[in-house]
Amino acid sequence: MVFVGRDAELAALGEACARARGGSPATVLLGGEAGVGKTRLIAEFAAPLTGQARLLSGDCPQMGENGLVFAPFTTMLRHLLREIGADGFLRLLPRGEPGELGRLLPLLGRPPGDGDPALTQTRLFEEILTLFENLAEDRPLVIVAEDVHWSDRSSRELLDFLIRNQQAAAAFLLVVTYRSDQLHRRHPLRPVLAEWDRRPWTTRMELGRLGKGEVVRQLRGLLGGEPAPAVVEDVFRRSEGNPLFVEVLSAREGAPVPVSIRDLLITPLDRLPPETRRVVQAAAVGGARVGHALLRTVTGLDDAGLTEALRPAVSANLLLIEEEGYAFRHALIQEVLYDDVLPGELGHLHVRYAEALERDPELAPLGRAAYESALHWHAAKHRPSKTLAAARRAAAEAAASLAHAEHLHMLLRVLELWEQAPDPATSRAEVLDEAIRAAMAAGENATALHLVETALAADADPARAGWLIAHRGELRHLLGMPGDLDDLREAARLTPRGHPARATVLNLLAHRLLTVPHEAEGRVAAREALEAARAAGDAKAEVIATVNLTYARARAGDLDAQLPHLIDAQATARRMGDQGALLHAHRCEADVLQGAGRYDEAAEAARQGLAAATRSGLARTAGPTHAGNLAEALIALGRWDEAAEIVEHALRLSPTPSLGAYLMVLAGTIALARGDLGAAEDAAAHACAVFTAGTSYAQDHLLLVRLEVDLRKAQGRTADAARLVEEALSSGKTSPRYLWPVIEAGASLSVPGLPETAAALPAIGPVQEAHRLACTAEAGRPDLWQCVAAAWTDLRQPYPQALALLRAAERAAEAGDRSAASSHLADAAREADRLRAEPLRARIERLARLARIPLVAQGETGPAEERGFGLTPREREVLRLLADGRTNRQIAEELFISVKTAGAHVSNILAKLGVRGRVQAATAAHRHELI
Repeated sequence: MVFVGRDAELAALGEACARARGGSPATVLLGGEAGVGKTRLIAEFAAPLTGQARLLSGDCPQMGENGLVFAPFTTMLRHLLREIGADGFLRLLPRGEPGELGRLLPLLGRPPGDGDPALTQTRLFEEILTLFENLAEDRPLVIVAEDVHWSDRSSRELLDFLIRNQQAAAAFLLVVTYRSDQLHRRHPLRPVLAEWDRRPWTTRMELGRLGKGEVVRQLRGLLGGEPAPAVVEDVFRRSEGNPLFVEVLSAREGAPVPVSIRDLLITPLDRLPPETRRVVQAAAVGGARVGHALLRTVTGLDDAGLTEALRPAVSANLLLIEEEGYAFRHALIQEVLYDDVLPGELGHLHVRYAEALERDPELAPLGRAAYESALHWHAAKHRPSKTLAAARRAAAEAAASLAHAEHLHMLLRVLELWEQAPDPATSRAEVLDEAIRAAMAAGENATALHLVETALAADADPARAGWLIAHRGELRHLLGMPGDLDDLREAARLTPRGHPARATVLNLLAHRLLTVPHEAEGRVAAREALEAARAAGDAKAEVIATVNLTYARARAGDLDAQLPHLIDAQATARRMGDQGALLHAHRCEADVLQGAGRYDEAAEAARQGLAAATRSGLARTAGPTHAGNLAEALIALGRWDEAAEIVEHALRLSPTPSLGAYLMVLAGTIALARGDLGAAEDAAAHACAVFTAGTSYAQDHLLLVRLEVDLRKAQGRTADAARLVEEALSSGKTSPRYLWPVIEAGASLSVPGLPETAAALPAIGPVQEAHRLACTAEAGRPDLWQCVAAAWTDLRQPYPQALALLRAAERAAEAGDRSAASSHLADAAREADRLRAEPLRARIERLARLARIPLVAQGETGPAEERGFGLTPREREVLRLLADGRTNRQIAEELFISVKTAGAHVSNILAKLGVRGRVQAATAAHRHELI
């Protein structure tokens, strides 16, 4: 096809590629009707990149209504594996192991065991993104997924994962093409495209038809000369500027023009020999692409006969020869030829394909024989027993490939056919159970809830009902529906002692109770779960129960006695390879250490959690949870810059809405303390919208309330601040750990019931005791402010320490003790300067001015070597890793920051040390004992 009229689109693709080369994320969504030239545009764009960039391309073949599982990515990865070999491929993967990618590329070796379906699919996605990142470091990378309007849902989810994480990944260009004329109002791609289009690094282009002048240029190239005016008029009118139709019409010059475009595309078949027509129609039933061996089996011809039959179709430009088969020159041609097959012959051919794939699964080019066979049996119609059996096999194949949505789809098809042809090898209840698990793994929570209700209506067995009601409780929580906790309590009641599912049900209940929190009831449930797990010999449930019970007891104040149990649980989970339990244990350890005010230990536990997430291949998915724990500890320690970097990077990974809102609250807390009221307001508004839209627990709700109260006070809106505190006190969320900061923030306000609540609320551990002491000081004991400051000093919390020192200075100044006031103000000013807490610094200066107390400059003096070259604690951390020989990417992974941020730190370090390179920086670090 002659290429004309796409200069603007080529330029846009070139600009996106340049952005990716420059280190910025770039995605192009390229739409257009069939035949408008999307694939040709990609080819023209990619041609000059040969040798300069790597192109990975795969398309979504039209295979039924749901597409072929992971088709475009399987194609890309297989081509890459052939190009660079297994050793080169493995070097691009985490730890040099195939991991979950072995499910798409069996040559690499399938991973052992199934594991948690949600974690394994996430790990697969992260491994593919890591592979692309590592490829992009070698040379610019362009990834093209074509015909996504025919994609399966799992491929769309993987594309969504790649696009969401592009901002935090090594830069590569991702191009997605689709047929806009196929996107009917309810097409599943429509909402996904809208979501992708909202990303700031995404460019959406619609490839339009050619104008008359461009059609003339195309005809000139096709005909090798100037077209006659009558030909131009006729072709332009008939084609309406569609380049494919222009090409086909130009080839018929002098021949009668068909009545319709359909006839136009199918008439070349009429000029072919009868055997060729028969084989081409058989190929059309196989899809836009079909393997030589598969087509040979379906047609019954030998190799020579098939080659001879297809030669005229290749010469007529209907078919193109590919590596091990044939492809229609355009998918639209295949569609028209498929529609032209008579119904009886169509069913027969679908049966031939299904039987061929069942006899020899190697005939499936992408290794999805069961799935393709099921699609063919379904298309053949009126064969319920065959269709159900094939759908059952396809469901197993999809599950093994971690294609949860397609797994669910095939199971739903089995259930639809059950009345016509029940499967003698299993029961409907077992299929329902599997479908519920598949729906939950696929995130189809509404479908899962419907399946649970269906199963409950058909089954009266109490133990099974308990299992189902437990799932209903989980689903109601995920859907933000009431009754989730009641369901879990009922499930625990119904599941009898000694039943294998009892420990799992009790673990779910204990975890939810401790999250709310209902501490006492949660401890009871966790203890019962541990007993049930041990009785059943369920090692996995025992680890989870141990973590939950240890966590509950540690939160009640028994921390030192419980920490060894948490460490043992981590070791057991690691030995068992249970990544979910291991990450849960690390999260709980960081949380209880932080609650006890042991922030350095909490930060280290969170780092261990991040490291475990990275080793598990879940850094981008599980990482933000542990990053939040780390950032919260660093904020308490006054290491705000580090915390802000970590929060920013975690937010770029598009965490779940509730986790993202929690991270926004942390970012807003730093912003408010530094005087950026606008950023704090935006963070609070975002978090409020998320937490009010679903279930909000004490941590989420009360952390946000504290931020909002402090923000309203900073804005001078004390009445609004008091109202927020009053609402929090009456909300029923009585967790002392998160309620004490709110009570302290409201202690200076007139809040009904606050003194009574404070008097009745226990103070567990030194942090809560420091809050209680601050409330007492605010409520009429200003002589205690120095004690409050000392309490925060012991806890190494510089910001509340400085606030308390300011109040102690006010008290000393009022008492005429200028020496004490001056000392307190100097100490408070030093911390305010280090934290860059401008509002606090302004309050300190105002008091010093009113009390006529000079503030002594707190800046460091002496040569650069004595000041540590002015390196911040974060830069010292980066320098340590740099001296250890880490690359910027490795530094970023270790510290959970972006590669760009790591690079900025390295540049700052080189400038401060006055050296030119990394080796010199490492030498200077050791010579001056900076690390």
